[in-house]
Amino acid sequence: MLRLYFVLFFIFIRFVVTIYSQYFNPKLRRLKESMPKLLIQYSPYYRNLNHNEQRHFEERILVFISLKRFYRFDKSEVTDEMKVLIASAAIQISFGFSDGFEYEIFRNIVISDEEYMSQKTKKVHHGETNPGKSLIAFSWKRFMEGVKNPHDSLNLGLHEFAHALFLNNQSGYCNRHFIQMIDEWHATVAKLLQEQAIYSFFRSYAFNNRMELFAVSVEYFFETPQNFHVHLPQLYAVMCCMLNQNPMLPNNGIGKRKTQTIKNFAGW
Repeated sequence: MLRLYFVLFFIFIRFVVTIYSQYFNPKLRRLKESMPKLLIQYSPYYRNLNHNEQRHFEERILVFISLKRFYRFDKSEVTDEMKVLIASAAIQISFGFSDGFEYEIFRNIVISDEEYMSQKTKKVHHGETNPGKSLIAFSWKRFMEGVKNPHDSLNLGLHEFAHALFLNNQSGYCNRHFIQMIDEWHATVAKLLQEQAIYSFFRSYAFNNRMELFAVSVEYFFETPQNFHVHLPQLYAVMCCMLNQNPMLPNNGIGKRKTQTIKNFAGW
């Protein structure tokens, strides 16, 4: 019953945002008008969607932007391009979900022009996901480097939002199917670590801890899916099932967002 209320609440919010953006809020209306051009230019994922799913993708971006506070370290204006492309990374990862894609525990998106000193770690960062401060931070320069080279398995936006999804799950604010699949992901990773095969595929940074491994896996999953599938087919199938999509397929494997099983995605 609680989940039904949540779904109905999201439908209501999406309706309100759509009407508000179309008729009352000039900033959201401007975003809605400029969004397709930006996404076509910068997002291979968006270009791979059919027309109906592209409109759905745009709607989710508007909902995401309406729920978050965007600001820059230097207090200057956050551009439409920044909002759309950052939101696009968030929605891309969660687009297979029917609900639970709002990254609820993160309310603030912080943007720095360059690398910055983190108040939490006292170290220089290009990106950061901080649930204690309810924020996700990006170096815009590094973020755009990832956007402009979509096939090198290095994408700061995808990386940080993968952290956010992982942490959202730990807090209980996530898609139910993702929560159910996380144990399967851990089991598959544990097996691959024992077999050593995983070490030769992912970059070394992935092995700092499981959360970094998941974030790096998400980067490879979206940017080099064919290579991922060839080298680690079992893990790739688990990732497809966790995220309920397959970027190797037309429309990114997005169907009617019915829960899929590993057998639907397995290539092994």
